[in-house]
Amino acid sequence: MIAVTGIGAVSPLGTGKQKLAHAVSNALSGISASEKPERAQAGVFRFGEVRDFTAREHIPAMQARRMSRFSLFSLASAIEAVRDSGLAVSEGNCFNAAVCVGTGLASTESTDRFYEGLLKEGPSGTNPMIFPETVQNIAASHISIYFGIRGPNITFSHSDISSELALFYGAELLRDRHVDFAVISGADEISGSVITGYLSLGLLSEEMMPFDVRRKGFVLAEGAATVILERLEDARKRKARVYCTLAASAFSSSPSSTIHYDSSRESMRSSMRSALLQAGIEQPDFISAAANSTRDLDRLEATAIKETFGKKAPAIPVSAVRSSYGYFQGDGLLRLVAAISSMEENIVPATLGLQTPLEGDLDYVTGEPRRGDISTVMINSFSSGGTASSIVLRKEE
Repeated sequence: MIAVTGIGAVSPLGTGKQKLAHAVSNALSGISASEKPERAQAGVFRFGEVRDFTAREHIPAMQARRMSRFSLFSLASAIEAVRDSGLAVSEGNCFNAAVCVGTGLASTESTDRFYEGLLKEGPSGTNPMIFPETVQNIAASHISIYFGIRGPNITFSHSDISSELALFYGAELLRDRHVDFAVISGADEISGSVITGYLSLGLLSEEMMPFDVRRKGFVLAEGAATVILERLEDARKRKARVYCTLAASAFSSSPSSTIHYDSSRESMRSSMRSALLQAGIEQPDFISAAANSTRDLDRLEATAIKETFGKKAPAIPVSAVRSSYGYFQGDGLLRLVAAISSMEENIVPATLGLQTPLEGDLDYVTGEPRRGDISTVMINSFSSGGTASSIVLRKEE
């Protein structure tokens, strides 16, 4: 069994796991008007921006000044998670640790800046220090360098299930005993090119309204989260705090357009059913939905939940935590950390902005978080292109 023994977060809801937990438990929103005037000029005014983050409070200044916002988020959350786990990387265990990072788009701002310099001043005018930050595996490299980790190092970029794949891979490394612990992180940042891209697809909105009939699109966000995975027996031996165990991690796919979700819902149903089978349960205590306030995904997921659980569906609380901070492709680990916080507090987070459900026969949690005994949670992640992931976490008693 794989255990989560450390967590860290940098998000629009605040920097640090405690601020994230407080926001989730109190139905707070991290979405507000942008502090950057150029973003308003693009026709979008509200984002899920990380606002209370100061790099030098987490990372040595000389190191931080060379890093992109994306890398800073990921590394800072990893530093918190490793510290939270009580682990220490040393010469004796550095080869027995892994770093796995998931990101949808990585540091697009670095790419923007590098090519802007190239176009304006030519090759001799570009900043060579920016170029390393344009590659997607740069955050994983920074984490490895910072801690001196010399084991497996890998980055996944697969749209909305990028960090979920990183989690899956890290868990498999542990099960196969290639490593003794794994640092799993997921991150993305907001940039001008990302805003422009989503605007051109007509996907951006000023409000998050998952599962609501009024929904028009998502609020673009940024941030990072990191978890530390270990084998449960190892965590118990060192008397570590165990937040939860990874009861299931299921993946599926169904051919679909690169900009559309699986209209057949086959991949969605398959991932949920497989996760239930792996976890050995008939239903979770609540579902952390993938719903991101887009017209297609929310409707498809609601229908897939009903098709998967049948008569049990109306009895399962459904919550979309993205309503509190927005959406970015690499946010799977952030949603997972939010789910862990929910289990710790025994609450189901409220779905903000939801007033008139598009599918009235599901138990959407609205208004205020709902209290109750939470021992299992299913986290759904469904991506354009037809890929699907369902993860089940079980609280360690």
